Amino acid sequence: MKLLAVFALVVGLGLGHGADARDAKVDASLREAVHRLPVAGTEASIVVTSYRPRGAGPFPWIVLSHGTAVTPEANRAIGRYRSLSPIREWVKRGYAVVVPVRRGYGESGGAKLADDYGGCRKADFRRAGEAAALDLLATVDWARTQRDLDARRWLLVGQSSGGFASIYAASKRPDGLLAVLAFAPGRGGDPAARPGEPCASDRMATLLASIAPQISVPVLWFYAENDEYIAPRVQKLWFGAFRSGGGRGDLVVVPPFPERFGHGVFPAPAGLPLWTAEVKKFFRAQGVNLPF
Repeated sequence: MKLLAVFALVVGLGLGHGADARDAKVDASLREAVHRLPVAGTEASIVVTSYRPRGAGPFPWIVLSHGTAVTPEANRAIGRYRSLSPIREWVKRGYAVVVPVRRGYGESGGAKLADDYGGCRKADFRRAGEAAALDLLATVDWARTQRDLDARRWLLVGQSSGGFASIYAASKRPDGLLAVLAFAPGRGGDPAARPGEPCASDRMATLLASIAPQISVPVLWFYAENDEYIAPRVQKLWFGAFRSGGGRGDLVVVPPFPERFGHGVFPAPAGLPLWTAEVKKFFRAQGVNLPF
């Protein structure tokens, strides 16, 4: 799909939907720019932030996907999801970073989350995956129009529900995708109400087994041992279901991480040496032809 009606927003202007002071700024050292893209098949649009290394490219790139907070207020407060610690690391290593905010979250706005799974009793994770994939693939289609981004060398990278969204989007087999890096992937976690035990975890396992045959690239599943959203029992259940369905990839569980309920190794500055070391090993073990 060619996105001919992409609206680039003027850098530095507020984007509406409750922009905070942090999100009104851009970082020139990261060549940060803000865009608004239509989402095919919907009447909505999403806000996407791009970051680039110096030079003309073409650069390998990642689509970086955010997680889902427990409360509506926190999801609205995501803004543009400027998780600068991992973004700087990727740019430093020569990658462009493209960060969509899914419909209903932060700067993209909307009355409700497009990828809402409907609650624990009637959890519909497939519906959530389909909605999230629409937003991610709209972002991919836009990125392919950028002359300095290499359409044959890119990754889906996500945190928490963004990790699940990345895995699900990979089942659509977008051209040029080389791998998925899923950090603490899942849905339904709540460390206060259900420590370590996300709701409907068996239903999620069934879904992962069903989409695994459609995923042709390797997937890195990365968790911390003390994740209070997704405990080791569920980590192994979900990865095992993915593998039993024919999925290819590696499960990495690092020692207890002291911050963010063990769930936020990837966005935390202290987590950099942990996830970068594992990504390097993963690329080598799975034959991912990208520099790192």
